[in-house]
Amino acid sequence: MSASPSLQVTAFEGNRCIASGPLASVAEKIKEVLARGEAASVLVFDDQTGSQVDLNLRTLSEAAQGMPTPLIAPEPLESRNAGRPRLGVVAREVTLLPRQWEWLGQQQGGASATLRKLVDQARRENAGEEKIRAAREALYRFMTAMAGNAPGYEEALRALFAGDVHRFSILTSDWATDVRKHVGKLAPAAFGYAPSPLDVVIPLTKREAVLRAFGTAEVQSIERITNGASGAGVFKVKANQVDYLLRIEGPPDGLRDPARQYACLKIAAEAGVAPRLVYADAESGVAVTDFIAPDSASVERSKADSLRRIVTAVRSLHDAPLFPELVDYLDGVDTLIRSCMETGILPKRAIETHRKFYGELAAAYPRKNLDLVSSHNDLNPGNVLFQKERVWLVDWESAFAADRYVDLAAIANFFTTEENEKELVLESYFGAALNDLHRARFFLMQQANRMFYAMVVLNFVAAAEPAIKLTAAGMKGIRWSEVRGEMARINTTETKVRFAGALLNEALLAFQSPRFSQAVAQVKGSSKRRGA
Repeated sequence: MSASPSLQVTAFEGNRCIASGPLASVAEKIKEVLARGEAASVLVFDDQTGSQVDLNLRTLSEAAQGMPTPLIAPEPLESRNAGRPRLGVVAREVTLLPRQWEWLGQQQGGASATLRKLVDQARRENAGEEKIRAAREALYRFMTAMAGNAPGYEEALRALFAGDVHRFSILTSDWATDVRKHVGKLAPAAFGYAPSPLDVVIPLTKREAVLRAFGTAEVQSIERITNGASGAGVFKVKANQVDYLLRIEGPPDGLRDPARQYACLKIAAEAGVAPRLVYADAESGVAVTDFIAPDSASVERSKADSLRRIVTAVRSLHDAPLFPELVDYLDGVDTLIRSCMETGILPKRAIETHRKFYGELAAAYPRKNLDLVSSHNDLNPGNVLFQKERVWLVDWESAFAADRYVDLAAIANFFTTEENEKELVLESYFGAALNDLHRARFFLMQQANRMFYAMVVLNFVAAAEPAIKLTAAGMKGIRWSEVRGEMARINTTETKVRFAGALLNEALLAFQSPRFSQAVAQVKGSSKRRGA
């Protein structure tokens, strides 16, 4: 008997997923691939049972060449003699003990009717277990066909039938991308989860934590917004018809600590500059906040007005109760520079001049008796949202108590192009108290901030592609004015390298300018001065 054209299936050519959906449409996709001569071996799987669907690839190949052949064979007409209509029952042999036959014979309707009732009752009572068993068998069939030689296959099967979702997720995490995605599609039912929009989108290891976050609320939809450089996943979730932002943290490290991040976010939310924190679980790295829908690009706002609003929000943040401390910002940048050099992604001569000047900056910059503030520390355009009259600051994984100039420098680097705009930032923040020492520290921190972002990006690229080696010549000449408009598209190695190169070049120009030596001279010995 042939498969129904509406059967939900997924087709693979090797480890590559060709298409997924109704059999008829998937068959058309396979036909297109065959017409291009791309497919070597195609396997088609029933999404519900995990069984392979036997498609006639010869028929598909002929169809691809324009021959009038059906993709799916029609159902044969059944030939049946006249007589009593079928009741849909199938005759099989059943072996029972005499006392069991005796009992069946005493039941109303006879043995056959009683057995059917007993089977139906058992199916109803064990429906949940039966669904899980069937789902595990489906996943087992797919895994055996597509991942039988994959690393950890046998251990993954043991974890599957033991119901160990965490171990299963770890063991399958390095499998081929499309195979892993289809495993993720089948796995929720195999581990007893009810069908949900969370399927496939949320890693199995985080599913329980996400379900706890939303409690009894019904999740209507979930949409991935971004997957950050830190490994965090950010999602828009509609639950009980209300939009929320769900954030699932990546692996913690020296900078990224969910407990500190959520503490900072709570303080910032209470200060009115961050979305309301609805739920946070530091142990699982899951947090839910209100979803902020920013104004569209068509909303007109003057540059000066935008800068004043950002500074007002930052000033409110800096006046809030103090965030937990973590590290001296300048020491942290120095650590990032050394880490970058250790990766070998850049030749030493490409950054040795930067290191020399940065050493002068760090030695001169006032750090004793520093008046720390609650600092966001990552005010790039993606983390500053305009909504009507409000400015919202989001993504708090880099937040900790720091020098106030860290946030001010980021505003200058990412949101200004002219010197008068930078002056407006300072005037909006300090008001009538603004002086030349403020300007000197502001200028120096801009260079430290440029070094910070350049090193973060290069370290990330080096970790993702250890074999990549950049050259000084390849980085030279990239200007910030060329890269600024590309910031929303920094998602490839090439764009990340351009971004880092532009920041390094801008920092070097500033380091070599007379203004740098003047600022260094001005801040030396001023570490004890208050209010600067």
